[in-house]
Amino acid sequence: MMKYGLAALLTCICLSTFADVDKSKVLVQQRVQANYGVGCNIAAIVPQSTDGGLGSDPETGMGGLAVNPLPKNWKSRLDSLGFNLYCKSSEDPIVNSRLAQQNPKTGVWEKDLEKWFGKLTPEERRVLDKATRVFNLKAPNSSGYAFTEEATTGDEFRRERRMIFCLFHPPKAICGGGVVGVLRDGSKGDLTQHALKIIQSIEFLPDVKPLDATPASSSGGDAHQ
Repeated sequence: MMKYGLAALLTCICLSTFADVDKSKVLVQQRVQANYGVGCNIAAIVPQSTDGGLGSDPETGMGGLAVNPLPKNWKSRLDSLGFNLYCKSSEDPIVNSRLAQQNPKTGVWEKDLEKWFGKLTPEERRVLDKATRVFNLKAPNSSGYAFTEEATTGDEFRRERRMIFCLFHPPKAICGGGVVGVLRDGSKGDLTQHALKIIQSIEFLPDVKPLDATPASSSGGDAHQ
């Protein structure tokens, strides 16, 4: 499982907590905030956990989001839910060349297997079509895509479901990826819907001024007479 080094990176600011009733159990949530660089100061709502939240490094535009440990009523073999996050230009080819492709006529994100996997045989298309899903995302002040991809090769006991997403808030985008399930858990242990809820809570905030910024001097002592 991926580790995010949040002990060193954590810049979580718990702004509020509230209760969300889920299957008659109270799930305490918190709003956390982190700065990923110019244009990528964000907040998100996550379940309250002992070692989780948002962590970031504004200089690299990278960091992570984690829920660790998972709420007790999230049935999964995963110990935690985590995403690597990074800030990119919303026009960067990397974030616009994924499995999810935006239909220029409708604006809807749709699946494009050939662009993501390359030329496919009919059997490969059948298998990969079943193993992938695309989601259209709507957050408070951004929108974008997420898609899940299930491992189709390797040890069946260890196969996982991964999610990749991007939220666009031009001229920037916040993107990330992480594991949302172990396939042998079936639908009961799939964290996809929990992950989508967290991602769609992400809000882009105004940029933060550097802490060492000082106001310009109003002294006229050196002014030309």
